[in-house]
Amino acid sequence: MRYAIAIAAWLCAAQAWAGDVAVSGAWARATAPGQEDAAMQFSITSKQEAQLVAISSPAAGAVELHRMTHDSGVMKMRAIESLPLPAGKAVDLAASGIHVMLLNLKQPAKAGESIPFTVTVQFADKHKATVQATAEVKPLADNHDEHEHHH
Repeated sequence: MRYAIAIAAWLCAAQAWAGDVAVSGAWARATAPGQEDAAMQFSITSKQEAQLVAISSPAAGAVELHRMTHDSGVMKMRAIESLPLPAGKAVDLAASGIHVMLLNLKQPAKAGESIPFTVTVQFADKHKATVQATAEVKPLADNHDEHEHHH
């Protein structure tokens, strides 16, 4: 009985932690024929200081957080392990030069569909929360003013 109460208390706490994190504006670029990877963007807000530590999706074999940098006139993409989330401040991945890569897609990303994903956030006190969200898949030519991403 003690274990059942402990598990129930833990689940309630996990839900409360998840309520402290919001994901919004999620979208992914449709893939071209033969393309196995897609870029995804979203904004994330945590009520408490935290770190975005993991992203997963059943639609992809792997999901990575990438930072774009300019090095000697060349744009480079590097995987990063985590992303700081300041308390109460929305972090827009696109504006920060960061994006998510959905790697080894299990099927092509088609405009009008949606891709489910889960983010895991770790708070300063080491508790973690997971938030489930979906990204709208936009057409390849939907946004000409953004950089194209080739993998």
